[in-house]
Amino acid sequence: MPQALLRRTAESLYWAGRHLERAEDLTRIVLVHGNTHVDLPVGQEVGWMPLLEVAGVAVDFVESHPSLFRTPGATAAEGDVVDFLLAGPANPSSIVSCVSSVRDAMRACRTVVPREAWELTNALWLTMRERLATVHTRDGRVRWMRRTIGDCERINGSLWATMPRDGAMAVIRIGQHLERAIVTCRLLAVRADSALGDAPSDEPFDHLRAMSLLKALAAFQQFRRAMPARPAPGSVVSFMLRGETFPRSVASCLGQVRQALKELPGNEQALAACAEATVATVGAPLATTPGNLRVQLDRLASLLGEIHLEVASSLFLESTEVPRAPPGPRPVAQPPRAVRRYEVVHRSTYRYDEAAEESASEARLRPRSTVRQRVLSSTISIDPAPSNRTDLLDAFGNHVTSFLVQGPFDELVVTSRSDVELLEAPEPPTGAPWESVWVTLERDRRLDARVARGFRVASRLVPSHQALAAYAQESFTGHRPIVDALRELCGRIHADFVYEPGFTSVTTPVLEVFEQRRGVCQDFAHVAIGCLRSMGLAARYVSGYIETFRTGHDQLTGADASHAWASTYLPGWGWLDLDPTNDLLGCAEHVTTAWGRDYEDVSPLRGSVVGGGRTHGLEVSVEVRRLEPAP
Repeated sequence: MPQALLRRTAESLYWAGRHLERAEDLTRIVLVHGNTHVDLPVGQEVGWMPLLEVAGVAVDFVESHPSLFRTPGATAAEGDVVDFLLAGPANPSSIVSCVSSVRDAMRACRTVVPREAWELTNALWLTMRERLATVHTRDGRVRWMRRTIGDCERINGSLWATMPRDGAMAVIRIGQHLERAIVTCRLLAVRADSALGDAPSDEPFDHLRAMSLLKALAAFQQFRRAMPARPAPGSVVSFMLRGETFPRSVASCLGQVRQALKELPGNEQALAACAEATVATVGAPLATTPGNLRVQLDRLASLLGEIHLEVASSLFLESTEVPRAPPGPRPVAQPPRAVRRYEVVHRSTYRYDEAAEESASEARLRPRSTVRQRVLSSTISIDPAPSNRTDLLDAFGNHVTSFLVQGPFDELVVTSRSDVELLEAPEPPTGAPWESVWVTLERDRRLDARVARGFRVASRLVPSHQALAAYAQESFTGHRPIVDALRELCGRIHADFVYEPGFTSVTTPVLEVFEQRRGVCQDFAHVAIGCLRSMGLAARYVSGYIETFRTGHDQLTGADASHAWASTYLPGWGWLDLDPTNDLLGCAEHVTTAWGRDYEDVSPLRGSVVGGGRTHGLEVSVEVRRLEPAP
């Protein structure tokens, strides 16, 4: 964003985008709801009160119409609700109020908004006020709303056609797409029964309700194009949350917000909040019951609110001045002491029956620097040399090396060499009762806690299940300190499960591992993560290495290959590692490479190959050698 764009200008642009989107979306929702009300026979109506919940003004309506609710079970009529939503003087989010707010915001930032967009907005506001008396009849109301939707679309078209693609436009886009995602979540939550009941049914009215939900989100035609003739249950929810090619889905809106944020300064925390919301949208399994769907959407709406707070803080809220330190010498903070130093060599060799033509791969082999680990050097060599190579960070901050090797070749060798120092780490606290940790994690608004909340939901390889919850509850008894419960859970998994290489593969379900009580380190990590998440705690999957040979100690299990363990978040302290394979808490001898929701997020090396014959061999060798710590 150019430095000349003042904070008050950015604020006006942001709210102009949000209120313009809110006016258009709410008008369409009311219009489609009225059409559906006419199509359904008597006794099948969905009522008008749900519209107030979608708009988020149910409390305002009740307070402004006390006489309607003196009788228990009373409800509001169509005219009362629609008039309140369209132009109710006690409704701060009415359509007329939204357009008025857009008009005021564009006037405040008229130096950067195209004159044509301002003139269209002013004309819409004048027309709405002139024809406001017509909304008291159904026919007049329909014409009024159709005119409003068309004019909002024309204003949007003017902005996109004539406004430069600079910071000002980015701020408007953030406001519009964030508002669109919020409205979509609200409507899906209120209409959860219709959203999940889109399977083929003998009841024709179910189809009408699902169709009206899609039309209210301007998604009906695109949904029919994207989905088969007989959609599966939950397809409406999946399309509106995860349909990245549909511009009104939540995933697409978050992508647009993330892209616009990259054009603005001071975007780090807003991007982190956006990444957390994206993980909650596309990473967590979709709920299958209306109650669970509402809980999932409520959490997503909370994450969208966090994005708004971070955007507001970075763009147009004045930051508080940092108090100056008193004069005099300042104490010198002592850096953490290095207690171990390791040289890690990880070599993967692929051998093919026939010459391969091309191999595209992705490696997560470079250790990452953390509060208890310092990477002194790290290199990845590839033989044959790749024709294209890119080093970047993924959504979790892990180092990723993507490369393309073109043939012919019958052997591919990927070697990672790293020099890592492990730093002295503080002892974990005894910890508050685990229930207090759960409550604090639920309410903490700091960035690290918001990121941790993304690791509480089920992932593709680690689903939620009652069996895992029951197993964990034996350790997580009432009011037990969190660290004591973690230590016991880690020890129980170590004692109850047998380390047996070859018994499982990367695709073996965690519930099958739990039932058979056999597996390898990645399976034990998945079991621990599933248990912790079932208790409402944040848990992530960590990959890395442990020392191959320890002087004076027995060799650790899993030391001859890449290793995996779990980590859980303690509010106010940080992430605490637990290795159930070796019954270790704290994991002071572990070198961390990457972390994510489960193995799929952090697999060391994966890719595809063209040619090479029907089969190929893979040989992996890992050596972790202790060196003297640097002085």
